[in-house]
Amino acid sequence: MKPKTGHDVVDALLYAAQRVRTSADASLREYGLSLPAYKLLRSLEDADQSMREVSEILHVSPRTVTDMIDSLEARGLVARGPHPADRRITLLRLTPDGRRQLAAAAALAERSHTAAMGGLSSQEQQTLRRLLDQVAPADQVVSAEQVAPADQLAPAADQAAPVADQAAPAVDNRDI
Repeated sequence: MKPKTGHDVVDALLYAAQRVRTSADASLREYGLSLPAYKLLRSLEDADQSMREVSEILHVSPRTVTDMIDSLEARGLVARGPHPADRRITLLRLTPDGRRQLAAAAALAERSHTAAMGGLSSQEQQTLRRLLDQVAPADQVVSAEQVAPADQLAPAADQAAPVADQAAPAVDNRDI
């Protein structure tokens, strides 16, 4: 089902991203990895990283990284180790089995990515990439406070729902 944000282009972008993620995740699961686990292994491919660094690379909470590492470590794909200069920091590294699993999974991911982009010519892919690079650069994202003064955003005191009735926003970590 397509998302409905009220903006056709944003909806198309979100739906395309969801289809690519779902396809890549399904391909990787055939080899025993989720897309998030694959991305975590990729973050360790070139160098050991701290838990905090992995959290920042993947844009997920440190707790999420801990849960993922627990699972990958139990499977022998990742190992924890001490930082050579700061004993407060735990470094993560790929094990030899993790490197083998990553290499095999990378081939699956590449096939999935090729299939996802197969309907576009090389030139169209370059154009798409250039356009996507222009979408919501981090330094240009507009906050709600920039759109309207804070007193216009908050409901009036007599219209505010009790705090107990307000649900926390859902977090979607499927694309990590």
